[in-house]
Order: sequence, then C-alpha cells, then structure tokens
Amino acid sequence: MSGGKVNLTELEPQQILQFKAQINKELENLHNSFSALKVAQMKYKECHSDVKKVNANPKQDIMVPLTASLYVPGKIKDSDNFLIDVGTGYYVEKSCGEALEFFQGRLDKLKEDSSKLTSLIKEKVQLVQRVDQVLRQKLAEQQKVLEKQGKSKK
Repeated sequence: MSGGKVNLTELEPQQILQFKAQINKELENLHNSFSALKVAQMKYKECHSDVKKVNANPKQDIMVPLTASLYVPGKIKDSDNFLIDVGTGYYVEKSCGEALEFFQGRLDKLKEDSSKLTSLIKEKVQLVQRVDQVLRQKLAEQQKVLEKQGKSKK
C-alpha cells in the first residue's frame, strides 16, 4: 500500500478499511490545501484590484492601519509605485504595471495549481468509490460464506 499498485480484491476487509482511511486522510489534506489556495487567490485578486483602484484615483484619502484595530487618515503620495510583500518579510518596490503583472502571475500560478489539485481530488474520490465497491463485495462474500457454514451445521 505504499506507493505501488494494490490489487484491492486480494486484500482482507480490514486491510481495505485501513487503505480507505489512508485515502480519506489524504483527501482531507487535499481539501485543506485547496481551501488555502482559494484564500490565497482571493488575497491576490484583492491586491490586483487595489493596485488598479489606487492608480486610477491617485489623490484619494485612505485609512492607514497602525495596528489590527487602529487606523489613521492618510493620503497616497505616489500612486505609481508600490511596495509588494514577496514573502518571508521581503518587500520589493514595483511600478503599477509591474505590480499588476506580479499579482496576475501569482493568480495564474494559483489557478494552475488549483486545477491540478482539483484533478487529484477527483481521482482520490473515484478511488474511494472503487474501494467502497470492493469492500461491499468482500463483505457480501463473507456473509455468503457465513450463511453456508451456518446451514451446513444444522
């Protein structure tokens, strides 16, 4: 069951249940990853949109966050350049066009990753369905054997 192909019909029901539990755990992790991707996509969409808004209205008033719940009024001094958080505490200054390209690039990558993850989730769901089918067959076979044994003892 580790990496290689498994012939489900050769496994005992208990082994099939363990295999199914493993797949369900993987499926849960994939769903969590998918949710995290969607959150990141929303963040980058918002950033992309905000860059456009700021560039379109260069002299607008804004609220500048000092803490998570404390803001002060402010004005945008330069609507053509942006400091972008590129990860691990690093910021890069980019022009409006570069910022839009940056966020669009991230969105495109997340869309691609999301698509791959969706395909993987579908495969795992189909595998769970196949495992359920084999498990039902195995249990039905066991039930028939038990019934035959019960009849032969009478």
